[in-house]
Amino acid sequence: MQRRISAGRLLTAATTLTVLAGMIAATAGPATAAPSPSPAPPSGLAAAVSAADAAVTAGLDALAKGSDETYERKAVTPWVGGLYSVAYERSYRGLPVVGGDAVVLADSRGTVRALQSAATGPVGTSTTARIGAEQAERTARTELASVDTVESRRLVVRVKDGNSRLAWETVLTGHKGAAPSRLHVFVDATTGEVADSYDDVHAGTLNSEWNGPSPTIATTGSGGSYTLRDPNRPGLSCADYGTGQVFSKSSDSWGTGSASSKETGCGDAMFAAQKEWDMLRDWLGRNGHNGNGGSWPVKVGLGDVNAYWDGSTISIGHSQANKWIASIDVVGHEFGHGIDQYTPGGANNESGLGEATGDIMGALTEAYTNEPAPYDSPDYTVGETVDLVGSGPIRNMYNPSLVGNNPNCYSASIPNTEEHAAAGPLNHWFYLLAEGSTPGGGKPTSPTCNNSSVTGIGIKDAGRVFYGGMLLKTSGMTYKRYRTATLTAAKNLDPTCTFFNRAKAAWDAVGVPAQTGDPTCTNNG
Repeated sequence: MQRRISAGRLLTAATTLTVLAGMIAATAGPATAAPSPSPAPPSGLAAAVSAADAAVTAGLDALAKGSDETYERKAVTPWVGGLYSVAYERSYRGLPVVGGDAVVLADSRGTVRALQSAATGPVGTSTTARIGAEQAERTARTELASVDTVESRRLVVRVKDGNSRLAWETVLTGHKGAAPSRLHVFVDATTGEVADSYDDVHAGTLNSEWNGPSPTIATTGSGGSYTLRDPNRPGLSCADYGTGQVFSKSSDSWGTGSASSKETGCGDAMFAAQKEWDMLRDWLGRNGHNGNGGSWPVKVGLGDVNAYWDGSTISIGHSQANKWIASIDVVGHEFGHGIDQYTPGGANNESGLGEATGDIMGALTEAYTNEPAPYDSPDYTVGETVDLVGSGPIRNMYNPSLVGNNPNCYSASIPNTEEHAAAGPLNHWFYLLAEGSTPGGGKPTSPTCNNSSVTGIGIKDAGRVFYGGMLLKTSGMTYKRYRTATLTAAKNLDPTCTFFNRAKAAWDAVGVPAQTGDPTCTNNG
């Protein structure tokens, strides 16, 4: 099922993936002869890979290695003009050689054009560790100010600047101040000292139109090349919709300052997705977008005045002004569809609930990021900065009727209402729960359907109540069931019953009636 941010035609997108069967993880070695008497001519890909394998097996030039060393093919990347980049990793007596990788450039005629190795010549060293893994981990932890997890540890041969040493590689995830980190620490397995370290996370700078004043994004960098692939949020990357290629360049500065640039759009999308990930972790206690420590890829360049979640990918289109609409609330909305799908019951909901879920996630991400005006600052309107069709926001959460006369109040007609319009009552409920009907402080007044006065609990706690309801979601979720689920969540979050009473008042204020399954809450404190 596809989800989108505004009404309009649905897009069916077909993505073709080329799978190099048997090529990616095979061990390099001599090519196997085709059976006679009529061997099929080798394809350009097979010819290039065969030539590259032969080069590493022979240890030609820069690929020279010792008798205890082997190369293993890891990736084959097609390039232009029938050229293929074939990448290898090295091992020594069964141990990975970090810093011993190699690449061969070969053509479709089976000619090696170029080869490169991170370490030339044999890398032999002792393979007997005097320091244990636990001791090495304790030492590694001292290199990162805040450690969240120890992702992995392994015994390796670390090669750097022509020197080889046996080392424990420990991968730590955490933070350096406010910045995220995925730090590789190499502890000498003989002496116990820190031999080397490097961080996968690079705080690339972003020249944006929607975000500021000085946004940074986590990127991946290696060998003087940087890509819009998040090293600390598995699955999150941003590619050109037309080519499918993840953006890559020689500097870690992204965008032109104008949202008419795809590179800017991708930088914006990464920024928003990373902030939403952090919001989910810090405010809602969720482990990544998918709830299991993972995320999804984004593509910018869709030829449509819209943006979509297609079940596994977010595609970002453009406004009528031909600017890529990767603002925080739009990107947060599309990832919100994924969160809806990856919570109990999936996204098979009554009309409007999925769209409101996206809007709520976008509003939460805006609030968490807390950018100043004129950037995508916290509010309860959707798409106001990108101005999709030249008429301002595409939805309004505090008063849905201000955009397209969408309904503020629930009625029996909601299940049959167009899904974006039908988001109105849930968006309205969320605003009332977060801010109340007359919040003051420059925040807009919100009319209620029963002329009541409602007091809010703050957007962070409102998000916790709503997400708690999502975790109680079943397939075929309805507005009425969401009332029961969120009241149950509110009761469990706050034993004083304040959250419960205000969530109940907000549901009453948007016209969703009491249900027989609703819990009750008594403050016994």
